[in-house]
Amino acid sequence: MTQRQVIASGTTNTYVYCRIAARRALRQAEKQDLGFFYFCMMAGVFAAFTVEAFLNHLGAAKVPDWKKGERKLSPRQKLQLLSHACGWAVDRSKPPYQTFTTMLELRNSLAHGRTETVVTHLVLKWPVPKWKKLCSLTSVRQMVEDAETIVRELHSRTGSTRDPFASPGHGWSA
Repeated sequence: MTQRQVIASGTTNTYVYCRIAARRALRQAEKQDLGFFYFCMMAGVFAAFTVEAFLNHLGAAKVPDWKKGERKLSPRQKLQLLSHACGWAVDRSKPPYQTFTTMLELRNSLAHGRTETVVTHLVLKWPVPKWKKLCSLTSVRQMVEDAETIVRELHSRTGSTRDPFASPGHGWSA
């Protein structure tokens, strides 16, 4: 019996999967009274993952030696490096990039979670940490929409006219 070796390659656009997860979690949050908060958490975190994964995708294509140092950079630093390398102006004080800061705040609070005690002198509401306040439908909806806007805007700056979310990846074999 003759054995044949097959060579195959597959590319996964992780940012597309993160966007799908963010959108689906947002849809679930909008549908449910019970448990909506947890779906808001997921949508907000996956919105941040969407942008960071796209920055890694674009950085690998546009910045020499991106893969050597990208693990040491924060998402903000990745955006700064990429925009500098490509000569793009990015105003982080305005949407959608302002929302990116909020997404990262939520992501970092949950990824590096700590027990947190919040003390307040107001007895109107139970005190909660800031990350919990970020998990409202309004806030998370803005995060998901602005994550998509950031990806679409940065993608269009590369000169491409195709939808960056059109394909989760591709592969081949021979």
